[in-house]
Amino acid sequence: MKLLIKEQKLNEQSFWASDDKSVKLPLGARTYLDSAAVEFDQLTIEQKLCYMGAALTRGLDLYDEFKEDVDRHMKDPKYGGYEDSAKYSLLKYLNYLREDSMNIIVFKEIEHISLETFTNLLADEILLRYSEYSGSNYQEFVASFTSIPVCHADIISRFGENTPNRKQTIINYTLTSQETISKTKIDKDYILHLNIWYKLACKLTGENLYFDNDLIYPGDEEFIYDYNSKNKHPETKLITRIPPEPWSENILNAKLVILSLNPGYVEYLNKTLANMFSPKIVEGILNDKKRILYMDGNNCDPSEASRILGDYYWYKKLSGLGTAVHGEKNKEKIFSQVAICQYLAYASSKSPEMKKILPSQKYTRMVIMYLATSRKDVKFLILRSWKKWKKLLGDGLWNHLVENDRLLISKHYRNQNISENNTGAENYQKMIELLGKN
Repeated sequence: MKLLIKEQKLNEQSFWASDDKSVKLPLGARTYLDSAAVEFDQLTIEQKLCYMGAALTRGLDLYDEFKEDVDRHMKDPKYGGYEDSAKYSLLKYLNYLREDSMNIIVFKEIEHISLETFTNLLADEILLRYSEYSGSNYQEFVASFTSIPVCHADIISRFGENTPNRKQTIINYTLTSQETISKTKIDKDYILHLNIWYKLACKLTGENLYFDNDLIYPGDEEFIYDYNSKNKHPETKLITRIPPEPWSENILNAKLVILSLNPGYVEYLNKTLANMFSPKIVEGILNDKKRILYMDGNNCDPSEASRILGDYYWYKKLSGLGTAVHGEKNKEKIFSQVAICQYLAYASSKSPEMKKILPSQKYTRMVIMYLATSRKDVKFLILRSWKKWKKLLGDGLWNHLVENDRLLISKHYRNQNISENNTGAENYQKMIELLGKN
C-alpha cells in the first residue's frame, strides 16, 4: 500500500472542545481557507489534511465550520473575494489528494460551484484515504493517507461525444467521490477503531433497562438536546434513557443490510415492562445491547426478552423471507444473514424530523462505506425514506451502489413488510438469490 501522506502523530485532545462534547479543528478555519493569511502558512498541506481527517472521523461538519468563517468574512467589504479564494484553496486540496488536476474540468466553472459542493467533496475524498491507529498512550494516535490517484483525462475520455449534455455530465461526475470509491478498500479493523459507541456500552450495567442518565454518542449531545427542547411533538422526541441501537450486532457480517429509520418506542414495552424483568433477564438483554454497540456479530440471535422489547418487529418482518430462502424449519437462519442499520440510532414513538446530520450518523456512513468498498457481495435494501438515506450517503456513494446493482429500493413507500408485493418481484428475487448462496 503506497502512502500519499506518511504517518503523523496527533493528540486526541486537540480535536475536542474544552467540554469534551463537541469536535473542533485545531486552529481556526481561516488557517485552512485563506491563502493570503499569515496563519495559512503555519501548517503544511499534509498537516492540514491530517487535521481535517481526524476531525471528520470524530463527527465534525466541515461545511458548517467553513461556511461560518466565509459568511463572517464576507460581511466585511474588504473580503469581497473571500468565498472564491476559499474555493480555490479547497480545489488545491482536492488536486493534491487525487494526485491530478481537477482544473481542466472545473476551473472555469468555479464561481458557479457552491462552497458546500467543494467542501463535501473534500470531506469524502479525505475520508476515503485517511486512516489512523492508536499511539503509545491513550491521548496519542497516528494518522496517514493512502494514495488513490484519480486520472481526470480518463474520466473525460470515458464520456464520449454522444453523451447527452456531455460537459455538465463530466463536471457532475467529477464533483462526486464516485471514482475514488470505485478504487477504495476500507479496512475492517479501521472501522472498529473509529467506533466510539463502546463508550456507551461500558455504561450498560445495573438492574434496570430505563436509565437515570442519558445514553448519547459523544458529539451528539448538543444537537439532540437542542432538537428535543424545541420539539413541540412529544411522540417525535428522541428517547435517550434506553440503549441506542444504530444497527443489529451482525452489521459487519451480513449479506443484506436493511437501511431503516430509527428504533421505535412503546412506553409499556420499553419502560414499564422493561423494568419488571428479573436481574438475570436484564443482564442478558444488556449483553445483547452491548454486542450491538461493539458490532460483535458472533451471536446474531438476540434473547427472547430482547425480542419481546422489540415487539418481535423485525422477527415478523423477516420470517417470510427466511421461509422463502431456507424453508419453514430453517427460516431463522435468515437472522444471521440480514442486518438492520438505522438512519438514527435513538428511539422515538414516531419518526423524528431532524435537519442536522449527527456525528453518530457520519460514523454510520463510514460503516456503510466499508461495506460498499470491502464487502462487495453485500446488498442494501431501503424500505422507506430513501431521500434521507441518499442525503446521508451522498451522491458518490449512492451512485456507486446503484450502478453496481447493490441498492434495492422497495416498490411501496413507508411500508416495511418484506414481501414480493411490497418490495417488488425483481427486488425480492434478488434477495432470495443473494441469501441462498453459500
